[in-house]
Amino acid sequence: MIRWPARALLALALFAGACGPLEAPESAHTTPTGPSDPLTLQVTFNEIVAAAKQGDEATIARLLEGYLLTRDELVELFGSEVGNAAFAGYNDVVASGLRREAPGILIERVGKGLTEVTVEQVGPAYPGRTTPGAQKMLDAMVKRLPMYTVRLQRPGETLGLRFDGFIFFHDRWRALLKTYAHFPKPAEAPAEAPAAPTEAPPEAPPAPAEAPAPPAEAPTAP
Repeated sequence: MIRWPARALLALALFAGACGPLEAPESAHTTPTGPSDPLTLQVTFNEIVAAAKQGDEATIARLLEGYLLTRDELVELFGSEVGNAAFAGYNDVVASGLRREAPGILIERVGKGLTEVTVEQVGPAYPGRTTPGAQKMLDAMVKRLPMYTVRLQRPGETLGLRFDGFIFFHDRWRALLKTYAHFPKPAEAPAEAPAAPTEAPPEAPPAPAEAPAPPAEAPTAP
């Protein structure tokens, strides 16, 4: 049995591996045109990379904190049943992990050369880019919102970290990350009851045997 270090397990719970190239550049401009511009994510993550190079966990934690969602926001996004169920895992795993361990993980990965930040829209209009987890979140939304992925990788390479589930919601960027892992499990369909046995129709009574013909009488003498 493989025993994963606690930090590695947390990284798996929060982030995904970036294993393929960006499909296409997202835009020609390099400066955000407003708060809703996805390049805002790139600017903030460049600040996170700069803080990681300095070993500044407090700044990283502060910048990541701004992406977290509340219970009410999850309920608004996914409806009452899914939103309330997902919040427990989101709060205990995603939010808690970002606050406690993500700064250290990012300092470690940036120290290994993952310093290039890229942003890509993955849904709902780009099914070829959408991971199964991101698709689950899009499908569960009451109203689908454009969803983005932030990648942190070595310059010129495609391997690295992928931060999934960024949406612009209520005038700021939020991070769903792996919220889909905390969705309620679909209820199993009840097993069908076996069909009641059908009774065979009663057999007709056997036809009575014919009585033998009476013997012919002997002729009488004249």
